[in-house]
Amino acid sequence: MKIPSAKDFNLTSHWWTSYPSLNHWREDFTGYEESLESFMATGQPLHVYIHIPFCAKLCHYCLCNVVISNDRSKIQFFLDHLLKEIDNLGEFSRKLDRSLNIREIHFGGGTPSHLDQQQFSQLCERLNTLVDLKSCDEVAMEIDPRTVNRGDLAHYASCGVTRISFGVQDFDLKVQEAINRVQPPEMIEELLKSRGLFKGVNFDLLYGLPYQSLDTVRETVERTKQMAPDRITLLKYCHAPEVRRHMKLIKEETLPSPDELPVMFCETAQSLMDFGYEWVGLDHFALPHDTLAKAQKEGTLVRTFNGFKSGPTKDMIGLGPTATAAFGRTYAQAHYDLPKYYESVNKGEFPILRGYSLTDDDAVRREVIFSLLTRQKALIPDLYFSRELKELQRMPELCKINGYWLTVRDRVLLRNVCKVFDIKDILPEHMKIAQKTIRRVA
Repeated sequence: MKIPSAKDFNLTSHWWTSYPSLNHWREDFTGYEESLESFMATGQPLHVYIHIPFCAKLCHYCLCNVVISNDRSKIQFFLDHLLKEIDNLGEFSRKLDRSLNIREIHFGGGTPSHLDQQQFSQLCERLNTLVDLKSCDEVAMEIDPRTVNRGDLAHYASCGVTRISFGVQDFDLKVQEAINRVQPPEMIEELLKSRGLFKGVNFDLLYGLPYQSLDTVRETVERTKQMAPDRITLLKYCHAPEVRRHMKLIKEETLPSPDELPVMFCETAQSLMDFGYEWVGLDHFALPHDTLAKAQKEGTLVRTFNGFKSGPTKDMIGLGPTATAAFGRTYAQAHYDLPKYYESVNKGEFPILRGYSLTDDDAVRREVIFSLLTRQKALIPDLYFSRELKELQRMPELCKINGYWLTVRDRVLLRNVCKVFDIKDILPEHMKIAQKTIRRVA
């Protein structure tokens, strides 16, 4: 695998879990209920994301919206409101006399495994008023290995969880100490003795962390292959102390150099594929038996806020603070602030902070970008995308154009190709040209 330059690899751009990206969503957004009602009328399958914001400890690398607390009464107070939000959604459905076609559920955070067994049972029992969890195609849950034992895993399985994800990040002790997440490999191996309870196990790995080197990353990858999780999500650490103040606890001089990052990714990707993993989408890897690898092969892979997933369920709604929804042409996100979230829920309202309704142009561009991310190729109408095609012709090493089809050659730099179609974040002079093209086509 060819190692790209640090400049090309470390592109400043989005990862397109949505299009347009979150920074374009508006707080004056209205019409969520009407949009959800219209979507429910279609009967399309839904993926429900449930955000549990609480964590036992603060991981210094974390970009998520979390609350650090071990106060069970405080966590229960939150859970009571989350249960009420579920009730509100059920009441909304009953008033319309339309059911929610929920096929998949994902417990994320934060740390959903920070709920104790009784609290998790409460949550699942209330969700069962919307859908029988054990009838879902998949019920996934993010796990902090430091907060659970095998008895907890058995409890999750008994409640209907079918897939678990461990936040491994790195196996090197010095790296773990620097990010405040010490979890020996033996801890993971002990929990994996219960993997037979689930259809699949995912590991999250991060590269670009403090004190990582090419050698330590290689050792983590070798240890990971020995454990052979069904899936691996390989993400680059984003150091943003201006966004998350706790990241100041990570000294910048301990971070790998920008030149090392493309080597870390490419070496890891090649090592995983040599072992037998399929490269899925942009930064996921799955063993051939896994549904994610099968979806990649069959062309049914989809892109959502939860990353890459097997189809056909591509629309989602969120429950809990900061949770996102993406269905039809509607995007929405719940309040970050817990008191505001509680206030909305107590009023029987959807706790929406901001949202976005896609235009026709947004929908076309999303289709192209998501097709590139999931299939590495896309159908490109030449008149509509004349500016983009002209720019892509200057990238023959990255992609090829054959008739109306654009195919990515260098998958490592897939985001560089996607960026060309992101009209929201291109240069102002390009925006004017693109707007003229849109008017002409319309």
